[in-house]
Formats: sequence, structure tokens, C-alpha cells
Amino acid sequence: MKIRAPRVARTGTNDVGTLWTMRRLDYHARCALIAWPSDWELRIIVEGETLLSERCPRGAEAFRLAEQWRTRMVQQGWRHITPQTITEFLYL
Repeated sequence: MKIRAPRVARTGTNDVGTLWTMRRLDYHARCALIAWPSDWELRIIVEGETLLSERCPRGAEAFRLAEQWRTRMVQQGWRHITPQTITEFLYL
């Protein structure tokens, strides 16, 4: 079995993963953590479109920013989705 390296865009960035996922009405949003050579970028992606992004130093600051964005979205009516609720949602 071949193990593939993470896909890296031409810009030298790497989508490290999703910090959290939310749902509001029929929309799904995720907070993507993007690695740059010297720092991180957070992106709020809704239905494939980047609505908000900000670069910050690697470390706790990025996670604090992700939590601030998550809290703001909850206040605006978004609901946090856990992996279990994603599975349940797909089979409704």
C-alpha cells in the first residue's frame, strides 16, 4: 500500500485539517487550518467558499482566534456539529 503525502498547493500551503464544523439551515461551515511555511492561516469555508481568513503566528493564538470565530457564529445561530451528528444528518 502506498502512503500519499498531504497535498500541498503551489503556494506552499497545506490544509492541515478542520478545527470545527457548524450548521445553520442548509449551510455547512468549517474552520480550516492552513499551514504556511512560517505561520498559519484560519479560514471559514461555507459551502466551498472562503468567507473569512486570517493569518497568524503558529501556536495558541490561532486556536484562540478559531474559538472566537466559533463563539461568534454560535451567537448568530450556527450549531456545532460533532462527527456523530454529521453521520446522523447524512442519513436523515
